[in-house]
Amino acid sequence: MPPTRESLAFDRASEYYDRTRALPADAAAAVTDLLLAELSTRERVLEIGIGTGRIGYPLYRAGLDLYGIDISAPMLDKLRAKPGGFNLPAALADSTRLPFADHGFGAAFACHVLHLIPLWRRAVAELGRVVAPGGVVLVDPGGLEKGDSATISRRFIDEIGGRRPGMQDPSELDDVFTGQGASLRSLEPVKALQKVTFGSIIDDLEAGLYSATWDASQEQRSRAAAAVRTWAEETFGPLDEERTISWDIRWRAYDLA
Repeated sequence: MPPTRESLAFDRASEYYDRTRALPADAAAAVTDLLLAELSTRERVLEIGIGTGRIGYPLYRAGLDLYGIDISAPMLDKLRAKPGGFNLPAALADSTRLPFADHGFGAAFACHVLHLIPLWRRAVAELGRVVAPGGVVLVDPGGLEKGDSATISRRFIDEIGGRRPGMQDPSELDDVFTGQGASLRSLEPVKALQKVTFGSIIDDLEAGLYSATWDASQEQRSRAAAAVRTWAEETFGPLDEERTISWDIRWRAYDLA
């Protein structure tokens, strides 16, 4: 798969994004509370990669003075179609070239975004530019968590030669922020629990619902799915068995000097 210098837009995912990326209700509420505790006293908050508002929309509804940007018009259309969503200030813009003046925000946040941006260091520099000194930038880097379901996903991605186009490891992010004088805090993890079948996970990967699969053809994905189903059934047992998976949602806070 040839590398790209363009940030990965989620136009194709707009119709199914909320269905496939939604957190369990209790975990979603806990994330909202966690972020409100950090952001509610800040003047003007920016979310890069706001998309359909999976993270930002509940914060806005809770009264946060939120602004958002995204490079996908179809994703923003989904946000604006939600009750009151049209009133949330959200612009079509690139996180590596933010259309805002210096120090115009008290805080910013990004959830599962920087691994999609080849020039992610430029996006970090832009966050440092638009957030005022003494402000904070919150990041959930995303990526594959530990556990059997994540092992299956990684196996599939390895089969198709998939790769994150942007940030590869959160430690890289820590180095960039601290190199700019920021200090790192790890926020309290939020535990998420969800019932799934391993067969459904492989089905979604074969269908190309996740960005790490988008550069592969349907033929490549189907070959990978067949191989992974055989391996997963031998390793974990019946693929149609319902299982409870758990993972920790970990947000980093970078306090700007």
